[in-house]
Amino acid sequence: MLPNDLQQAMQALLQSFQHLHRLSGSADAERSVDWLCAQLRTHQIPFKRERCRLWLSDPLEGSLIVQGSVPLTIPAKTRSFSAHCPEGIEAELYYDQRSLVFVPESEYESWATAVRGKLVVADQGYEDYVQRLMQAGAAGLIHIWGSVEPALHEETVGPIWGTPVPDDVLRYPTLPVISINHQEGKTLLQHMLHSPLQACIFTRLHEHVAECSLPIVELTGESEEFVLLSSHYDSWHEGVTDNATGNALCLAMALHFAHNSGPLKRGLRIAFWPGHSNARYGGSTWYADNYRAELMQHCVAHINVDSPGCVGGSEVVVNASGAESTFWLNQAITSVTGTTASRITPMGKGGDQSFWGLGIPLHFALREEPALRTSLSPGSGGGWWWHTEEDTLDKVDEAHLWRDVQIHQRWLETLLLSDTLPVDPTSYVCALRGALAQLQSELDPMFSVKPIDQMLQALEKALLLEHQPSDLKTVIGILHRVRYRASDDYHPDLSYHGGAFPGLQILRGHRSEQCSERFWLMLETQFIRQRDRACELFAASLDILKR
Repeated sequence: MLPNDLQQAMQALLQSFQHLHRLSGSADAERSVDWLCAQLRTHQIPFKRERCRLWLSDPLEGSLIVQGSVPLTIPAKTRSFSAHCPEGIEAELYYDQRSLVFVPESEYESWATAVRGKLVVADQGYEDYVQRLMQAGAAGLIHIWGSVEPALHEETVGPIWGTPVPDDVLRYPTLPVISINHQEGKTLLQHMLHSPLQACIFTRLHEHVAECSLPIVELTGESEEFVLLSSHYDSWHEGVTDNATGNALCLAMALHFAHNSGPLKRGLRIAFWPGHSNARYGGSTWYADNYRAELMQHCVAHINVDSPGCVGGSEVVVNASGAESTFWLNQAITSVTGTTASRITPMGKGGDQSFWGLGIPLHFALREEPALRTSLSPGSGGGWWWHTEEDTLDKVDEAHLWRDVQIHQRWLETLLLSDTLPVDPTSYVCALRGALAQLQSELDPMFSVKPIDQMLQALEKALLLEHQPSDLKTVIGILHRVRYRASDDYHPDLSYHGGAFPGLQILRGHRSEQCSERFWLMLETQFIRQRDRACELFAASLDILKR
């Protein structure tokens, strides 16, 4: 298809999706899939419409009433997987000035006493903080958004990645969580300076299990290997830049590679995930669970597409696993934009990255940022409208979207048509050593990661020799299991356990002199198990390279 045809197809999708509120489990979400599948049939693109049951938490309403001679009602939104408290929770307000600060175990009880039974006002609302408040017995959380836009953003406080298993259920929040905007937060804090205040939080959520569609385009190649390109089709409200633009880009790639590229050496699967927003990456996790063998044996790359083509998204950033050739990543970007990416950074915790335990060597995603950031919004190109009712068609920049399409097309042409994969395991191991050294500087000296570093040094030497591509693929997959996961390969880590060597990240900041004997024993046990897990997996990698 000609470029103009691809652009028209993308515009048709955006026009069709712009008035559909595509929260997973809703009629609008299924209507969007009906439209997408009709387009694929029209263009004779092979696909399957999978259906998966997901545990969904839909935030319906949140409110805050501050009591006084004249009650003050502050606009608020609740969070997906917050506790459902339609009758309201009333308690004294307490501002936690330490919400963004590490609290050592020796000071935990005084902190817990301060928040216990209170409606806590805080400058953050991440899942790990909600877990701490829940364990301390707080009555609820009022999160003050950190940047000045008046809009209220949708978010989640679900700690479980994907669908839970029985042991996970106890981690779901039992306290109500709401968010208020920055200006309302400043006003509230001013009122709190004068005298103790009582307030009431109301939250309404709909928690349910629903069958959701998961369409998968399947273009075959000469080999059984394939590339997985993905985008979530569910959205908060109209969600045009998060993520109808991503769906449009993926549709364009389906059209291009189905009709323009000729025979493919590797296959291309294009997944449209449900459950990104209100099931905590439920759709991609379902696919990882149910297609585990195929992904392990044949998938060579996962490229996630989230929020391309945004107004203000002038800067191109790449989040990458570390195993990719940065020269190759930048080659595509430079050919389109004339310059390299603003930066290439390790993958964070998010973006339907549900595949770390499956041995896939390449994982990366393009992200947009504004030249000057004015909002803390992590998506929609940094736009203030992210996860709000204002994420509408006027927030799309067609030039940026076409730029992003061309970059992805060039990446995919290499992956689908070249014999070799653009991997750089030597640089990856070097980066792992750097991340490990940084982590060591933040650990108690008793937690020495030297044995892990010695294994990485041995891997560096072994990689100086020539190796079979299949062996390098396997080794990189093992490295990912240590870099990006702390648990077994069948049960995703908690949603907030991230960073390099996440099983060791838990130990950061703790010092033996600030810990009780009981708590220190737990930390020691965590360290021993994670150290030995890393060393054993790295030893397995060495064995592969030596055979």
